[in-house]
Amino acid sequence: MKKLFSILIAVACCLCLPAGAFAAEMAELSPKLADVDAYLEQNFPSTHMPGMSIVIVDADSVLYNKAFGDCESVETPFIIGSTSKSFTAAAIMQLSEQGKVDLDVPVSRYLQTDLDSKVTIRHLLNHTSGFGQYQVRKDLTVNESYGEHSYSNLNYTLLGEVIEVVTGLSYGDYMSANVFAPLSMTNTYTSLNEAEGMAAGHRNLFGFPIKKEFPYPVSGDLNSRVSVPTGYIISSASDVGRYLQALLRGGEGILSPQSVNTLLYDSVPIPGANEHYAMGWQETSDYEERLLYHSGLVENYFSIMALLPDSGLGIVTLYNMNDYFVANSLSTTLTIDVLNILMGVEPAGVGSSDYVVYHLLINLLFCLALLLAIVPLLRLRRWESKLAGRRPLRLFAESIALHLLYPLLLLSIPLLLHTPYAAAWAYAADVIIVAVSGAVLALICGAAKLAIWVGKRGK
Repeated sequence: MKKLFSILIAVACCLCLPAGAFAAEMAELSPKLADVDAYLEQNFPSTHMPGMSIVIVDADSVLYNKAFGDCESVETPFIIGSTSKSFTAAAIMQLSEQGKVDLDVPVSRYLQTDLDSKVTIRHLLNHTSGFGQYQVRKDLTVNESYGEHSYSNLNYTLLGEVIEVVTGLSYGDYMSANVFAPLSMTNTYTSLNEAEGMAAGHRNLFGFPIKKEFPYPVSGDLNSRVSVPTGYIISSASDVGRYLQALLRGGEGILSPQSVNTLLYDSVPIPGANEHYAMGWQETSDYEERLLYHSGLVENYFSIMALLPDSGLGIVTLYNMNDYFVANSLSTTLTIDVLNILMGVEPAGVGSSDYVVYHLLINLLFCLALLLAIVPLLRLRRWESKLAGRRPLRLFAESIALHLLYPLLLLSIPLLLHTPYAAAWAYAADVIIVAVSGAVLALICGAAKLAIWVGKRGK
């Protein structure tokens, strides 16, 4: 009996030591979590996002979870944007562990394409393949950026195809069976038709959130620049938190520690930034601690997930609106502030009037752009009276500038920003509305002036 008692005491001591260490860690973290909650309650409304879901985890526990705005709970699914890339990369690493995919062989070994044989699986994972940012699936041309990081969704579209060819399963079926199910990610989908209870997505138009549907990517569309593996996985903050916990535990349930290390740290420098890109993860040393993260953006949703590996913490924030110029930036500040609180750094805060002020300024620019097209229409009679004057060359030069060069400038705005019209319409529709409307009005006015001039010349 005495011996048994001694054994029980020894076991109790062994159990109490980690429990005591955990208690000390939680005692240190609890005030920070309280600060996080107070910060979010105060600052989330200033982002003007309709809803948000946030989860903070360590390797073993959910430390904080909360839904804001019109988001019902942390189990509510959102489209998570390019944070999907980490899941696709994890699946590739699984197949690499099984010897089914070699990261350093040409992609053409797996896919029947005319892709340059110098492009390997690793190039796709690191975005060093030489594809352009808006390149579509039917165009596999490699440009001069080959070997350097140049972000392109096409890389992860091809990785999704590799998964399908190697396994004989659809991308969705493979992910469900080998990534989502092992991690009990029960609110995660790769099909819009299968998803239940999703947070309603919004687009921002002129400062107003508008609920609007958008086309979900179709598998095999060669004219598309996006796909489910690149950015259209549907998941909840709670489910993404489970994925982050798996990574913090060294891949438990889905990957080996070696594969997790490769996924997170086998990186290349990002030109012009103090950051590196690994495989669906970016690393930056611009903060108090080393930070690994990836953001995601689709037409109606915005997301950020991050890891603080030195603290052993993970965080995901999901938002149900895309406001490219204002709210996305404010929401990024919100997420970074939460990370800073966890790192013991004073948060910057989201300005309570920033959203309104920035949108007013943007709308003012929109109004000026339209006024330059509308005012000449309102002054047509005055312009007609000037035709009898002695300055026809000046009037002709003004007309060329206002009714030919100006509409061309408006219509060229997306091209000057190296953005296809389809992408600009999807992510900043108000810019396209103003540009096209202004150009059409200016051209109509120019055509009216030309008709007046021709009529007077004929008399």
